[in-house]
Amino acid sequence: MKNDPLKYIDYDFLQEDGMVKVNTDTVFLGMFMDPLIGKSVLDIGTNTGALLLYAHYHGAKELHGVDIHEDALKLAERNLSKYTDNYRLYCSRVQDLQIEPVDAIVCNPPFFEMNNVTDDVYFKEALFEESLSLDDLFHSFRRLMKDNGEVYLIYQADRFPVLYETCLRYKLKIMKMQFMHDVNSKHALRVLLKLKIGRMSKLKIYEPLMVRNGSIVKAKYEEDR
Repeated sequence: MKNDPLKYIDYDFLQEDGMVKVNTDTVFLGMFMDPLIGKSVLDIGTNTGALLLYAHYHGAKELHGVDIHEDALKLAERNLSKYTDNYRLYCSRVQDLQIEPVDAIVCNPPFFEMNNVTDDVYFKEALFEESLSLDDLFHSFRRLMKDNGEVYLIYQADRFPVLYETCLRYKLKIMKMQFMHDVNSKHALRVLLKLKIGRMSKLKIYEPLMVRNGSIVKAKYEEDR
């Protein structure tokens, strides 16, 4: 087990070999969130709790996390309890979760279509959407957030068309968007989105985020510190 600080927020964070660890997707999504002062937040696929700690950093008052792996949630509890006692963790599929609607949902979902790359259960369920389809995810968004709630999401950039179609189908509008690029690639790797209920309207598109070989090159919030 290793104790690492979460990038940009300096929260101590325990990670364990064999589990999915914090990566650039986690960090960028964590810092993509707007201020969440006094809000309730649900993290879908909480794993060991990193995104809930970013939500806490942004001012969230009430933290909820759902994951299907009990041992990951035990580690999430150790991470969260250092900073707050206002959290609830649920060992469940999000499709079966029953809680009061929250103000905001954050999610780094499984978004790869291939499912025969690994037999490791953690990585298979974290990366491949057979464990949580896009339709199930968006249905959960609408069911578990308040009418004026918001969603923070990271997704595979080359699947943006299907993501956009799903937003339209579930009547979720894109409020802001940011693409993540690897400096060695011609094309964006990920897209970060803030969604709200309503019809599509004007949106804010932020300057791209850059990584090199999986490490952050430069981000605006790094320049601000």
